[in-house]
Parts: sequence; structure tokens; C-alpha cells
Amino acid sequence: MRIHLAVLCGLSLLLSACGTSSSPDGAARTGAKDEFPNEPELSVSQEVLDAALHCTDFTNPDKPAVLLVHGTFTAGQEQYEWNYLPLLSARGFDVCAVTYPDRGLGDQQISAEYVVNALRRMHARTHRKVAMIGHSQGASMPRWAIKWWPSARNAIDDFILQAGPSHGTVLASPATLAQDLGLGTLPVGFLPAGFYQFAPASLFINAINADDETPGDIDYTSIYTLTDELVQPAIPVPTAALEFGQNNPHVTNLLIQDLCPLQITDHVTIGTTDVVAFKLALDAITHPGPADVQRAGGAAMCTNIPIILDPAIASAGVNALLAILQSDVAAGVPNPHLTNAEPPLKPYAQ
Repeated sequence: MRIHLAVLCGLSLLLSACGTSSSPDGAARTGAKDEFPNEPELSVSQEVLDAALHCTDFTNPDKPAVLLVHGTFTAGQEQYEWNYLPLLSARGFDVCAVTYPDRGLGDQQISAEYVVNALRRMHARTHRKVAMIGHSQGASMPRWAIKWWPSARNAIDDFILQAGPSHGTVLASPATLAQDLGLGTLPVGFLPAGFYQFAPASLFINAINADDETPGDIDYTSIYTLTDELVQPAIPVPTAALEFGQNNPHVTNLLIQDLCPLQITDHVTIGTTDVVAFKLALDAITHPGPADVQRAGGAAMCTNIPIILDPAIASAGVNALLAILQSDVAAGVPNPHLTNAEPPLKPYAQ
């Protein structure tokens, strides 16, 4: 969620090369009101939703396609073209990245519609369930899509959440959030709409956690870190955890420092360059059930060497940098969605 993510991406791209992606060829058009009559209608146009999804060619029917969902302040290709996309592609996965609008500053209820469409499209294209990996807002916000749209929920096999503020964060009050995000001092009550929805007592957080925190036939793996400067608390009851302490066999909550006490993983690196987070995600999407620490490599995974040194990234070349620049130019300047209150819940969620 930190605004310096774009700088991190640029520096990383200078040290390594990147992967490429394209729009999903031949993907079935989904989302029409008459196709899903018992679900909330998507308020964003189908054309806009489709343009936000970028995929590699679908050539690997033996593995689940993977949907990558970026965090606040970044975009799909910007966050993933230089790390997860080439790494997963080299391992035989079809990969898509979705970009929700205005770098996540707007109403997360609207952002979730982009995830709904992405899951519908990928499921229709592959006729297989999708594995989803999300970071920060891209981990917590898709839970809104899962909760209210059965077509999205039924399209997912595995969901890996990296530093997702699933129960909000204590840093989300208007008095502290601007400072913690590196935005300086802003007038209280003058923040992007999506920020209010990160507060632990927000309508959004209360609605998303009501009744069932992990709906559907989905295996959930939530990965978080003690050294996350934004998603707090991490202990004793982690805000990133799902059904904490309930021993649900379909849910695994993993604190990186439980496995690797010396691992220095912050809010940005857990979803971009951290080796442990990547290997745990890879284990979850490769095997039945949530991630298993020992199966993923156990203590041998522990290293602070970033994944950008992987040869699979270096082989992708400068094409990914061009894709990132093109997507950023096309997106233009984001609307900050400044407001003095949390957006009201949509009628379907009330």
C-alpha cells in the first residue's frame, strides 16, 4: 500500500527483466444481467471490465489458471509483470492480472466488480477453477466479490492472501493513515473513499466478516508478517487471519516469522519480492488444500534474497517494462475519490 511501490518497481526493473502479457484471446463474454439473474448486477460496463484484465495465452490445461490482484497505489501489470507473472509462467501456469480503478483509492465495492468479472471470464475461458493470489487490498477486497457473487465464489479453487487487512487495520483512522502511507498531513475527514473501508469498525469490514469469513468450496491461505508497517495488529490476534483459532481444514494462517524468525518482510515485499511468501503461494496453488509449510520447503525457504534474482525473470527482457509504461499511460492520473465519510453499503449488502 505504500506510495513508494512504483519506485521499488522501477529499481527492480533496472536490476532484472520482466515478463509479458496480453489481453485474454477468445474469452467468453460474461456478466450480462440475464446470464446471472440472481446476483447483484455489475455497475461497471462490460467493456471497461474486460479492458482491465490482461492474460498470458491459455496453453496449460493441466494446471489452474492464476489470477493476480494488486494492492493499493499500484496496478496489475505494474505490480506483477516483473515478478509473479514470469515466475508462474515459467512453471507452466496461465496467468492473468486484473487492474481495478484509480489505484485502489475508490470504493472497494466497485473495485470488487473487476475481480468478479475476471473470475467469470477466466472460468468461462478455461472451464476450470481459478487460483487467486492477492496482495494488501488485493487480498481483502476480493472477499467482497466472493461473499456476494456466487459465480465468482464458485470459480475459485485456492485463494492466497498476502498481508490482507481482512479485519481492517488499526492504522486506518483518518488521523494516522495519511502519515503512515507517506502522504504527509491531510485534513481529518479528507481521505480517499477506500481508506475508510480499512478501518476495523467500518461498514465494509463488518459486512465482509458477517456470518461466514470463508464462504464457498475454497482453500484459503493467509500469509502475513510481524514487520508489516500497515496491516496491524499481527499478534496476538492477527487482523490478516481468517477464522483465527477455529481449526478449519480449508484455512491456513501463516505468520512468516513463525517459520523464519530473521525474515525481514514488509508490507510491499510480501506481495512482490519475498521468497517465502512466493513459495507458500506456489505450494497452495500446486497441491490440494491450503499451503503446507513443510511441503513448501520448511526452514530451507528462509532467505532474504529477493525473488527478482530468479532466472525466469531475467529471461523476459524489456517487454515487461514497456507493458508497464503503456498501462500506466493508458490509465492516466487516478481520481483520488476524496470524501469525508465511508461510502454507504450497496443495497445487496444491507
